[in-house]
Amino acid sequence: MKTERVILSFIAVIVGLIAAGAAFYFYQMTKEIPDKDKAINLVPKSSVSPTPDSANLLTIDSPKEEEVTNKKTITVSGNTRNDATVMVSTEDVDEIIEPADNGNFSVNVSIPSGTTIIYITAIFPNGEEQTVTKTVTYSTEEF
Repeated sequence: MKTERVILSFIAVIVGLIAAGAAFYFYQMTKEIPDKDKAINLVPKSSVSPTPDSANLLTIDSPKEEEVTNKKTITVSGNTRNDATVMVSTEDVDEIIEPADNGNFSVNVSIPSGTTIIYITAIFPNGEEQTVTKTVTYSTEEF
């Protein structure tokens, strides 16, 4: 009797594996894979953004990147289009500047002790913006 139970259990496991394999096979055969061309694409192929204008340039002459100074007031100067609006921002102050006819601009900005990040942003008539960041450190230590 014990041998019959072992053989019957073995046959039941084999039949169960065959039934599960057949069910998986038929599931895979009936599953539809969406066509790449007809599939819904969640990421747009093109995004709307302003067309960059190569004439929209912002160059900064002063301060130099990672400049160390012993003066609390520094001069931020550079060049851009003459019809742009320039904004110079630090932790403490925001200055708005209109460039001269040749596009040059300059403004004196006071900086706090330690390291300061200065953001210089040019806003062009077409709405495009260009930002340059400069890191300046105020220190009275001698090197």
